[in-house]
Amino acid sequence: MLAPRWRAMLAAVVSIVLFTAASLGKPLVIQYALDHGVADRDKGALVFAGVLFFGLICVIYAFQALATYTVNRIGQDFLRELRVRLFTHYQRMSLSFFERENAGRLVSRMTADIQALTDVLNNGFLMLIQSSLTLAGAVIILLFLNWKLFLFTALILPPLLFATAIFRTASERAYSSVRERIADVLIHMQETFAGLRVVQAFVREQHNMERFGAINERNFEANVKAVRISAIYFPFVEWLGGLGIAIILYFGGRQVAGEEVSIGTVAAFVFYLEFIFQPIQNLSQVYDMAQSAGAALNKIFALLGLRPEVREPEKPAVLPGPVRGRIAVEGLEFGYIPGRPVLRDIDVVIEPGEHIVLVGPTGAGKSTLAKMMTRFYDPTAGRVTLDGIDLRAIAGADLRAQVTMVPQEGFLFSGTIRENILFGRPGATDDELRAACRDLGVDGFITALPEGYDTYVSFRGSRLSAGQKQLVSIARAFVADPPVLVLDEATSSLDPATEGMVEAALRRLLAGRTSIVIAHRLSTAEHADRVLVIDDGRVVESGPHAALLARGGYYTALYRQWTRGREPGHGGPLRTSPEPA
Repeated sequence: MLAPRWRAMLAAVVSIVLFTAASLGKPLVIQYALDHGVADRDKGALVFAGVLFFGLICVIYAFQALATYTVNRIGQDFLRELRVRLFTHYQRMSLSFFERENAGRLVSRMTADIQALTDVLNNGFLMLIQSSLTLAGAVIILLFLNWKLFLFTALILPPLLFATAIFRTASERAYSSVRERIADVLIHMQETFAGLRVVQAFVREQHNMERFGAINERNFEANVKAVRISAIYFPFVEWLGGLGIAIILYFGGRQVAGEEVSIGTVAAFVFYLEFIFQPIQNLSQVYDMAQSAGAALNKIFALLGLRPEVREPEKPAVLPGPVRGRIAVEGLEFGYIPGRPVLRDIDVVIEPGEHIVLVGPTGAGKSTLAKMMTRFYDPTAGRVTLDGIDLRAIAGADLRAQVTMVPQEGFLFSGTIRENILFGRPGATDDELRAACRDLGVDGFITALPEGYDTYVSFRGSRLSAGQKQLVSIARAFVADPPVLVLDEATSSLDPATEGMVEAALRRLLAGRTSIVIAHRLSTAEHADRVLVIDDGRVVESGPHAALLARGGYYTALYRQWTRGREPGHGGPLRTSPEPA
């Protein structure tokens, strides 16, 4: 990802080299001023040293500013691309990925982990090159100035390097733990906010606060542990720095007395000692940042390394136009967990324009079968075809244009009503949008809103009722105009008046299309061309509503049980094994 930016990186490196070289020259100018200007009482030498020093700080300012801007620009450009890659990758992943992964953890990869990379890219890269060059340059200059004094000074390097090695090992473990604890905090916050109505309805605020307190405490402990390691290491390095200055003053002073070195040389040694210790501290800090960023980067690229279970075909088949909408399920088997099939021996043909309703007890496999027909999952065995073409051979975009699923909850995004309806077909004109809504019978409800089609709705459409959200969701599918529709029954949680509006819109939506409806209310099945009865992952009965009732089999038992549940004094869910008819 950084390779295409090599020119900017080269410019940054050149700038860092120039301002680092200028920084290394400052103690030499001070040495010259002390030895020739002060000791020799040469005013010209002092003026020359002053002008030269001013020139060096101007060079440092110019190239340090250029390096800082260039490095940060490269870092922000990289992070922008990484966010896009990660977000695009999320959208390409299969539905099963999001059913396994926690949304809070995925958000953490985009926020906390990206922030860890921001620190190392914006500051760490600059610090790494500058500190490495400064350290190497200072050592070379000190050896050149007086190798004996340098050897005395070098006595402090072994404990410094030993302490740095211990710090690196401990900080690596600590910052990996910090990343995990931050993700746990975000996960709990996301779950709490998403389910806040449930929390308040059951007065579980105190329980959630206690649970969050425990999670936050673990995050606190992980961060304190990381801070404790730094709190021991960095002051120790400062102490070693002071010890180094004491060594220089003692041995350097003895050499000055013996006229082996000049006062300017001793002063330069003191300045250059800072040029040794500060880079080592900076490199340790860079390593600290790199450990945090490395842990974050491992998690990000582990996600980017995952491949969708539902994959795009290498050579997509071309759908004949126009698509008729014939769905065939042949010998289908599927299980979410290997060895535990949810669907078995499914053979179904749905003719173009046919209205099919799937019924059965909870957990029978209705929703799973619908997801197979929309290729949210691929079968373990068998296949599903659209107009004779295996869904696995059709490009995802082409398939979604022909087969659309409308969920039970009318999910709306933050934005206007218009934007939410056009989500299914962004290229539709305003006239097409309004004509579709009039044909669907929802134009009146929308124009009655405060700003009509430009009424803003927040996340999940919280400003609208459940029925209104469902009507907008149905309008979205109607504008998309797919030949095949799969619906998770949209009226099961609505009041009777709203239910009538939604059902009228659905009848218009389904007219002339192949449709598969997952029925939670068996009254939906009364208007179907054919009812598929699902039980324990198999199609146990198939036929029109009236014919199935007359047969007196499994469907009849389901229907009678549902009918009794609607009567006063009877309620409750359908049993998996209904009474014999």
